[in-house]
Amino acid sequence: MFKELTLKNYLVHLIFIGLMSCHFNQSDNPLPKIISSMESKFSDVVRNPKKHKLQILYTQIDRGGANEPTFKTYSFNLDTNNYFYPASAIKLPIAVLAIEKANLLKEINVHNRFEIDSGSVYKMGVLVSPDSKSGYPSIAHSIRKMFVVSDNNSSNYMYDFLGRDYINKRLWDIGFKSVRMRHRLSLQLNEKENKSTSPITFYEDSKILHHQQSRFAQLSLDVNTKNLLIGKKHYAGKKKKIGPLDFRSKNFMDLHDQHELIKRIIFPETYQADKRFNLSDDDLSLLRREMSILPRQSDYPRYAEYDKYYDGYCKFFMFGDTKQEIPNHIKIYNKIGLAYGFALDNAYIVDIDNNIEFFLTAVLYSNSNEVMNDNMYDYESISIPFLSELGRKIYNYESKREKSNFPK
Repeated sequence: MFKELTLKNYLVHLIFIGLMSCHFNQSDNPLPKIISSMESKFSDVVRNPKKHKLQILYTQIDRGGANEPTFKTYSFNLDTNNYFYPASAIKLPIAVLAIEKANLLKEINVHNRFEIDSGSVYKMGVLVSPDSKSGYPSIAHSIRKMFVVSDNNSSNYMYDFLGRDYINKRLWDIGFKSVRMRHRLSLQLNEKENKSTSPITFYEDSKILHHQQSRFAQLSLDVNTKNLLIGKKHYAGKKKKIGPLDFRSKNFMDLHDQHELIKRIIFPETYQADKRFNLSDDDLSLLRREMSILPRQSDYPRYAEYDKYYDGYCKFFMFGDTKQEIPNHIKIYNKIGLAYGFALDNAYIVDIDNNIEFFLTAVLYSNSNEVMNDNMYDYESISIPFLSELGRKIYNYESKREKSNFPK
């Protein structure tokens, strides 16, 4: 379906991309001053950005007379070779590829229901979906849950639909060379199980539209980052062990590639055809809608408990540390991640009333006790409040930035 690619073909390109990703506009970079202004609230992060593995990318958007966008990107502490765990942020490329593959198969669409053979991977069985309109999962329904509450099961089913080799090869092919997609989320599986996909069948009513047999990944994924040993102690099951947790078998996608991916979803026309995803205008509209929808705006599934599923639940920038409603004139198209002490957000933020728009991607690590897998991370006290404040600081900076033209 896509041309076969080998890891060897990419080694030179990986080095090139790693070098180029650091060549941003730094002479008038506002980020150091913005970060410094946050010291009173987040002194340890501001004084020790490397300890917190803090990385930030911020893209300003200026419009020409014909409304065409131009970009200026700034970085803070960016290191494309330094490992961080991307957590649920990898659901964004998986969602994009699932829509793209459904189109290529032709006999199915994103609204057809599917069933997965539970097999050895899903030992507890595979769902029927009482929270979907049809009572069964579909690609579109899975994508909704992946964004609105960052559901792991839905992402895992799309992993089965795509397969590990397909995910990596397609993302490399379109230019995201840092990607190493190795495993499903929140399942204790071995390497063989993560290489294997479960059979999946798509239906229209009782008619079989497409059946996909189990597949086994053949591609050997190298380790393309450093500093993969994190923490001082870790839990393996219920047993606490001395020594760091080894992340060499975990997923990875560097900050630059995550930042670039969302730009290609929001402004695909600014990229050459071979660097765009094969998505129609309708596909992009569906994807953008699911990226921006809030829990209270979803009917299927319905999330009635606002105290639990508040607007900022999966919108860390600007609103992650508050339960206030996001104003209707502000839209956030994003994907967050939260695991192993890492918190990240990758977003396009637009304020329609005040002519503000920008891209912001950031990751930081906060784990005061240096113990991994104990679920005692500093998300609520440091990570999410920091990302929220960072989003507000950039928004305020943008509100004062002079612009010749405004988005239409």
